[in-house]
Amino acid sequence: MKHISIIKILAVVFIFVFLGCSVNMVEAKRSSPQEVEPVVYNGVKYAATHEKMGYVQAWDIKTGKKLWEKKVYDVKIDPHMEADIQWVFITNLSIKDGKLIVVNENGDKYEIDIESTDTTQTDSNTISKNNS
Repeated sequence: MKHISIIKILAVVFIFVFLGCSVNMVEAKRSSPQEVEPVVYNGVKYAATHEKMGYVQAWDIKTGKKLWEKKVYDVKIDPHMEADIQWVFITNLSIKDGKLIVVNENGDKYEIDIESTDTTQTDSNTISKNNS
């Protein structure tokens, strides 16, 4: 009789462990973002890091010193939804007319004045300025 009780207890423990593990396994809904090629202009390397979403950094090529880091845009995360499906990463950097052009996964386009680091968001409907 004791043998059957031990088997029942082990079976119940196994079921709880199995169910607990399967419930806690969370899979990401998106793949990792692709790395963004840095842009070099007038001795400065401009890079986007995925460690800080929506940020761009400027690095002096000769010294390797970080010149500045700029938050280009905010990503508002709804706490009622999974965070990873709301993330919006930078996908492209380029230089045009002395401005750093930043494009993200939503297709939003921003221009950063390299001298002042003022940021302008541009699209077909709105132009807003962010001097932070």
